[in-house]
Amino acid sequence: MSLVFAMPLRLAAVATALAVAGCATTPPPPPAFNPASAADAQAATFIAPNKEAPKYMKKTGKLAVTACNVMFAQVSSASASTGAGLFGSVGVNRAESRVTQLYTLTGLNEAQLQTMADGICSGAEDRLRKAGFEVIGSKELAANASYQGLGKAGKPSPYEYKVGQSKYLVFTPKGQSVFDPRYIGVASGLGQAFKQASGESAAFYETRVMDELGADAVNINVLVDFAQLTSSGNAKAFQLANKDSASVSGEVRLSIAGDVSFKLKSEMDCWNRFGKRECMVKPGRAPVFSTKIPVTADEKFYKAVVNATTTGDKVASGVTKALSLMAAAGGVGGVSSSSITRYNVEVDAAQFGNVSRKYVDGFLDMAFLSAKNNR
Repeated sequence: MSLVFAMPLRLAAVATALAVAGCATTPPPPPAFNPASAADAQAATFIAPNKEAPKYMKKTGKLAVTACNVMFAQVSSASASTGAGLFGSVGVNRAESRVTQLYTLTGLNEAQLQTMADGICSGAEDRLRKAGFEVIGSKELAANASYQGLGKAGKPSPYEYKVGQSKYLVFTPKGQSVFDPRYIGVASGLGQAFKQASGESAAFYETRVMDELGADAVNINVLVDFAQLTSSGNAKAFQLANKDSASVSGEVRLSIAGDVSFKLKSEMDCWNRFGKRECMVKPGRAPVFSTKIPVTADEKFYKAVVNATTTGDKVASGVTKALSLMAAAGGVGGVSSSSITRYNVEVDAAQFGNVSRKYVDGFLDMAFLSAKNNR
């Protein structure tokens, strides 16, 4: 039978080795952003400028938003495991355990997420102006040939990004592509390197836009997550003490994280090669404003949270636990059991979109105001 939980919702899974009890402390929740309060009054709590910001923000002028990436979490996961230490339980056969929790977002399709991303990115342009910056309009930007080339130089949107069992979709505005190396990875980065050799890389297209329009570039990155998970950690290959307990806890709660970076035209070196003008921003001179703690919401953004653990998951958990215990009792060490719990977070597109947009706008307002205050 499906189980439906109400807010606030916090779920935990615990495993032990050798029946030794362990303690896991839950950190206090971060402060929640208040959308009814002024953004500049909360910016210092949520936004951290990098060390380059005070010096180089003073050199910024007209801006062009050359990248806007909105990452939506699709599956959030965490795991923890027990394990024997170098100097722990010598000669004892242990039955180790591993626990995993996975939360999957349901009720949204890619077209709806693309619409949300488009709204966030077009709104970011207006919010930059509201913060006091001069910004080149999207129509003027779209008419620039180098900007059009930038839209084809990266990976198509949406781009699937994975970390372990967690999965995210990265969206750009329609007609643009994902070129941030943090998303596309080393392999795609090598592809960009080959393009750079011929002057066709995303980095060169972006600096051409800056050079041709006489503007500094702004890159916006936003993560919209729906579950906050904490883990006691996994046993390491080399550890001195035993790790006799493993715990994972999760909370269904909307959170926003990200950064806003500025690339300065005044800090570029330019040259001519193969009949083309090429430019590159000098390293270590980009002001960046990042979330130092997530912008979390206390508002309900989902319809239901349903236990979606399958019969196969439960059978596999029981089998691996029995085999692990039998192996340990029979003198065989190094065998572990696994337990997995799945939850579906069911959302309505309108409700999810309205709540997430409110807190994304709050994050952007705080980041832009922090940037303006460093100017």
